[in-house]
Amino acid sequence: MASLDSCEMDGDADFYGIGIRLGLYAQSLTTLLVTLFVQEEEAVNRILNLLLQLAIFAGTLLSTNAGTIHAFEVIIVFWLLVGALSSLTGSGVTGTHSFSGICRLLFYIALSAYGCWFFFEGQDAMQDTPCVQIVFFGESSLNGWFRTFGKAASIISLTICVGLLAWAGTTYAKRGGGEKPRRVSYRPQTEITLMLLSIATVILSITSAEYVITANHLSGVDDIFDVGQVLAFLVGVFQLLNVLVPIFLKGHLWAPRCWLLFGRHLT
Repeated sequence: MASLDSCEMDGDADFYGIGIRLGLYAQSLTTLLVTLFVQEEEAVNRILNLLLQLAIFAGTLLSTNAGTIHAFEVIIVFWLLVGALSSLTGSGVTGTHSFSGICRLLFYIALSAYGCWFFFEGQDAMQDTPCVQIVFFGESSLNGWFRTFGKAASIISLTICVGLLAWAGTTYAKRGGGEKPRRVSYRPQTEITLMLLSIATVILSITSAEYVITANHLSGVDDIFDVGQVLAFLVGVFQLLNVLVPIFLKGHLWAPRCWLLFGRHLT
């Protein structure tokens, strides 16, 4: 059995350094708070999230093409890209009436397609490591049940995203390019099931990313006193504070809301 010293390897701080991770975690919490308390800011928050996700995914594609990324590092990227849901009412999923809405669906299609390639054959062609690559709790490896799960999740995600894009495009065409008027709601609406799912994904993404980094004995990724790390950290914290201030100072925390369970109004 290899010793811990022989398993230790340098991580890529440009992808998942501590500042970048904390910035992304702060953004996930921001999204959760926005969807709960400041729903009028959801559209802007979606655009900011999309830009950051695109940057990380583009970097992953470049590293994959150059052959400089390990398979478990791709898993870290996947966990970092999993965060809070962008809406707790189901809106904003098929927003083809906007350029950002189309880009959002296309991004998820590209990410799902990359996932299919990665889990079916891509991970086998990537660099080896001194020890077994750990990708999930219980020291799950890349060639165990997690790979089967990844294949299934990628196929299902790709199918759903392509279906949503086709459905949204058809609906958009039937409306003649116009957007269907929405019912005005004077109280923010929150679907309880989506709220619980959003909280669960935030917790899962943070704990899983940190576990994979620790389990693979990565070094050099916990130094926040670096220009790139500080900038990413400050951007995430600023975005979080920018949401927390109006929540507490403008009374959003105690504002009346409409709770839904599977679409049925409870209040």
